[in-house]
Amino acid sequence: MVGVRHPPDHGNNVSISTVKAKRMNTFYQEIKRIKEELGNNIVIPAHHYQRDEIVDFADFIGDSYKLALDCSKTDARYIVFCGVHFMAEGASVLAGHNQIVIAPDTGAGCPMADMIKTEDAGKAYDLLTRECPREIVPVVYMNSSAEMKAFCGARKGTVCTSSNAARIVKSFLDEGRSVLFSPDFNLGVNTANELGLAREEIALLNPNGTLKEGYPARAKMFLWPGFCYVHQCFSIEDITYLRKEYPDIRIIVHPECREEVVNAADHAGSTSMIYNTVRDSPPGTVWAIGTEYSFVNRMAWEFKEKTVVPLKKSLCTDMNRTTLEKLFNVMVSVERHFKGKGELYNVITVPESLRKDAGDALGRMMDIVENKVT
Repeated sequence: MVGVRHPPDHGNNVSISTVKAKRMNTFYQEIKRIKEELGNNIVIPAHHYQRDEIVDFADFIGDSYKLALDCSKTDARYIVFCGVHFMAEGASVLAGHNQIVIAPDTGAGCPMADMIKTEDAGKAYDLLTRECPREIVPVVYMNSSAEMKAFCGARKGTVCTSSNAARIVKSFLDEGRSVLFSPDFNLGVNTANELGLAREEIALLNPNGTLKEGYPARAKMFLWPGFCYVHQCFSIEDITYLRKEYPDIRIIVHPECREEVVNAADHAGSTSMIYNTVRDSPPGTVWAIGTEYSFVNRMAWEFKEKTVVPLKKSLCTDMNRTTLEKLFNVMVSVERHFKGKGELYNVITVPESLRKDAGDALGRMMDIVENKVT
C-alpha cells in the first residue's frame, strides 16, 4: 500500500480525535481531488453495505445485480470497486480488456462464498446428472467465487442475485429442467417457496456434494447448505419483540434470512427492493429492516420523516473493511499510474481460463433478466 505520512506530534495540546479528524479530512479532500482530476477515466461503484464515507464518493450505488449491470456499461479505464472480493471479480470478468478493476481492500471476502468449492459442486452435479430424470442446470448466487461462476457457465448454467433468483430459477423449471442452487440455502428455499414448489420437489445437499439422506434425486431444486452470517442471526423473537414495541411497524427482510423469518415478515426482497420500498412509503410509517446494519442506519438518517430501526444490529465485517484511508491509498496509486509514474495497487484479475465461462454465466443472467431470453 502507499505510505501515509502521519501528522506531527503536537503533544497534549491536540487530542487524538482532532488529529484523526484532520487525517480523515485530508483523505477526503485528496480522494475528491483525484476523482475530479481523472474525470471519466475513473468510476467508483459501491455496495449499499459500505461505510457512509465510502458511499459519499460512489458514482453508482446498489445491490450486487445493479452494480454488475452498471459496471458492464461503463467505459472508464479504472473501476475502483468498493465492496467485497467476489463483486470486484465479477466486475473484472465483465470489464473490457482496456479496463482495470481495483479494490481498496483485497482481503474483504465473503464467508458464504467460501462455503462451496468447485470440486464439491462437481461431485453434486455429476451425481444428480446420473440420478435425476431431469436435466440439471447449476445456478450460483452472485455471492460466489469466479471459479464457481465459471463452473456454472461451462455447464450452461448461470448466476443469480436476490433480486432475480425466482425469475432465473423459474426460467429453467419452465423448460423442464432441475436446478442445482448454491451456495445460499436460505435464498434457495425462500425462492422455492416463492415459486410454489412443494416440499417433495426440494432436496438438500451435504457440504461434500452428496445428496442428504432421505431426499429424492428427482427433485426440481437441489439446495447447497451455505448461509450468510449477517442474515442468519435474525429470529422470530426479534420480529415478535419489535411488533410489541411498535404496533404499526412493518417488517421487511432480505431473502438470505431464515425461512421462518421471511414468512413472518411483511415483505422480503433484495437490498434495492428494501431501499425502494422504504423510500416510497408515506411519511410517518415505521419500518424494521432485517439486513446489514450500516445500510439500515443510513436509511434511518436519509428517511428522517419515517421511523427506521434494525431488526437486530448485524454488521458485515468484510464490507466494513473498506475505509477512507484504504480508498485514499488506492486512489493515489491510480493517479500515479494514470500519469505513468507508478504501479497500481490491489488490481483484481480473473485468469483467462475462467474469464470466458464466468462471463457466459453472468451474461446469461443479464440476458434472462433484461428480457433477451424468452
